[in-house]
Amino acid sequence: MREVEIFIPFMGPSTNKIYAGEHWAKRKKQADLGHSAVKAAGIEPFMRPVHLTFTPVLGKRARARDCSNYSYTVKLIEDGLVAAGVIINDTPDYVKGISIMAPITDRSKPSGMIVYIEEVRCDAA
Repeated sequence: MREVEIFIPFMGPSTNKIYAGEHWAKRKKQADLGHSAVKAAGIEPFMRPVHLTFTPVLGKRARARDCSNYSYTVKLIEDGLVAAGVIINDTPDYVKGISIMAPITDRSKPSGMIVYIEEVRCDAA
């Protein structure tokens, strides 16, 4: 089974900030930035279902958030994986699960997200 680990140098706003009423135009700008960051990674497409694991990396001046507060960034990157053709779709037929790990602090790196993409077996019942 195929596995890939990539670093996406993108960190969107916290999910709490989005729920606080972020304007749609600002959300679209963040989505476009996230999608572009994924496309730049140049990963060959996965044709089988996958599990995605996300590990936030906190660079200079970034604060740790609750794991669930990275969900907006996770969604933008997952959508970017589809837009870049890395995964076929983000429906449950293709993404069998996601995990959001606790953040890693590394002030020598830009803030972003480590994304681990792992093909999973989907044996018929």
